[in-house]
Amino acid sequence: MYYKIQEMTTVRFPMDSALDFAAACGVTKLSEQINQAGTRDAFQNGRLPSEAAAMIFCALHREADRNQMGSLAEEILRILEQGAPEEIEFSFEEEDAIRRQAASQLERRRGAALTEAEQQLLREGTYLPIGLAAYACLRAGRSIRMADVATAMNLEAIRGELGAFDARLHELARPFPGQIQCAANVRCLTEGSKLVTEEGRRAYGYDKKPRVQDAICVRATPQTHGGVRDVFHWACRQVQTDLLQQAEHPYRTEYACNALGTALADLAHISERRSFRLDETKLSYGLPMNLVPDELGINYGFPIIQSTQAAEVAELKLLTLPDAAVKCCRESQPYSAASRILRILMLLDRVLAVEILMSAQGMDIVQAKIPDFPAGRGTSAVRARLRQDVTLMDENRFAAPDMQEAERLVADGFLAAAAGTLQ
Repeated sequence: MYYKIQEMTTVRFPMDSALDFAAACGVTKLSEQINQAGTRDAFQNGRLPSEAAAMIFCALHREADRNQMGSLAEEILRILEQGAPEEIEFSFEEEDAIRRQAASQLERRRGAALTEAEQQLLREGTYLPIGLAAYACLRAGRSIRMADVATAMNLEAIRGELGAFDARLHELARPFPGQIQCAANVRCLTEGSKLVTEEGRRAYGYDKKPRVQDAICVRATPQTHGGVRDVFHWACRQVQTDLLQQAEHPYRTEYACNALGTALADLAHISERRSFRLDETKLSYGLPMNLVPDELGINYGFPIIQSTQAAEVAELKLLTLPDAAVKCCRESQPYSAASRILRILMLLDRVLAVEILMSAQGMDIVQAKIPDFPAGRGTSAVRARLRQDVTLMDENRFAAPDMQEAERLVADGFLAAAAGTLQ
């Protein structure tokens, strides 16, 4: 039964990197300038990150090649091989503006105007929504893995119970690929931890008896993150189908983005609920109130940071209304759906960054009390990378710079690199 379900839900289309997507579009080489760095700053400054622009141009290359426009396809290849495409101003509403910028880039590189057929392809082709949706899927996959990292660090902070992540529970009792992957990631990240053991819980001093189970927002993480993964894999397949079939109206892409947005909102919601518990001593199994390591005094700690996270979740949920409910005609609106996913992912980065920030604070507090009990290798590496740029909060200071730096480390892939290879 497990293999039958895995066959139904596991993605086959590569969404792990822009290079994988390029290969699917017939582009065998990408410039090293095309990478994940600068993702957050690009969006905040109203520009497309280099990865997103490259994936749009890759989709355009495939469409030009399919329409036997060899000169245009070759020009796109040169752009992608020699460097990242020029900066593209990005608007969540202005699809035509991006199309015009892409056409202008190609004309400047060529030194001559595009042919009428090429102009029509740039104006009407499906390369833009499909390329943007593929980039959204790439970013979503990264965010899903970062949610597993945040969960593992939260477990370390509360000295959590790992029974809910036992491989037998997922691979034998509930063999769904998404939750199997999530549970495996958490086990990998916490490997070697003495904090998430009965011995560690007793050493910290709050647990007087064996802990039966943690709160449902913690112990049900494999099921919730797993469900999001399964929707993600399905969404990737729909984008794949529209790309490979060169669909005239990419309805699959539109519906896939709508469904993926709802799933990602749930990922943010459960992250916020886990984070909320860290501020309260009785809910965090003995962490100090507001995650303040010494006497509370006038140090307000993390409540404002966490309430900001809750506000981001509320805004994110407002973006999950599907296009079918708001569009004024029967035409597909895949660009609108794909661009809205990018807005959702920007907010999700902030939500996950806060959970990681708070969990790292909790881990520091716990290990200061029981230094002989190490955290897991993966969670320790992520915390160490975070601490290179964000120090322990042991007194009042402006929290916004810490939150922004943590968001940058999440969005630009630095924390994911520290975590190592995850499923």
